[in-house]
Amino acid sequence: MKKVKLTIVSIISILIFTIIVIGCNNIKSKPDITRVMPSEDSSKVIDYNQYLKKIWVMKNWAGGGYNYFSFFISRIEDGVIEGKLSTGSIAEPEFYFYSFDSTTNLGDLTGTVNNGIAECKFSDQDGNEGNVTLIFKENDEIEVTIEYTDKGSAYKDLSLDGNYHFRPYNLTDLEDFIPLKEYSFEKKINSWGSVNFVSGEVNHGDRFYPAAYLTNEYDDIFYEFQASFQTGTKIIEVSIKDINGDGLEDIKIVTAFEDSYIENIEWIFYQRDDGLFYNSNLDIN
Repeated sequence: MKKVKLTIVSIISILIFTIIVIGCNNIKSKPDITRVMPSEDSSKVIDYNQYLKKIWVMKNWAGGGYNYFSFFISRIEDGVIEGKLSTGSIAEPEFYFYSFDSTTNLGDLTGTVNNGIAECKFSDQDGNEGNVTLIFKENDEIEVTIEYTDKGSAYKDLSLDGNYHFRPYNLTDLEDFIPLKEYSFEKKINSWGSVNFVSGEVNHGDRFYPAAYLTNEYDDIFYEFQASFQTGTKIIEVSIKDINGDGLEDIKIVTAFEDSYIENIEWIFYQRDDGLFYNSNLDIN
């Protein structure tokens, strides 16, 4: 009987030991999901299109004067990123009204992007140069680390080096802007894709004047038509079509004074190959 008891105890011990060994092996074979790092191919699943064309401003900016840096991204392709950066002002793409000369301090922003992180350099005509790291976050946010390696004389007193969070520039940031639904609509415009053309007026109470923008469906601003619209006029007509026969959609805006005896004013803005617009009168000059 003692031999039988010893045999049963031995069998049970062996079974318990086997179960523990197998369990340990299974535990060791499980991946540590809390520490999984992005693979080299993870950049393929990031939709960089959601960051393009938007004008990025400091997240904690509450409107009014803008004294920070700002940027927009025009292209992310094959690991290369391109855009523009502005120091001390909002980085709005060029609109050519009086001449084809630049009227902004936009500088080139170029670099490489991998796994949602872009390492860039920037420089502009005012003497500002530096390095920028962009980390593409969710929920319309980009984390930015910037270092100015050189500054133009007009920017020496600005202290901007550091780490910041950015959000898209939006119609809600505009003071006293009132959109006009009657002359606002969605339209596919060449390289801009499907965008909203938003007409409206800026009304300061004692004076008002027209305004027009290209935005997305969330009112994030892509472009402003910075024409010298007359104070006291309103937009009464808008059409988007190829006017000069170059295959690109152009913008026609008609404004009018409230006094009916004053002639309406017609504004035509031709589109360039790069998507920017210019006053049609520049073709004559």
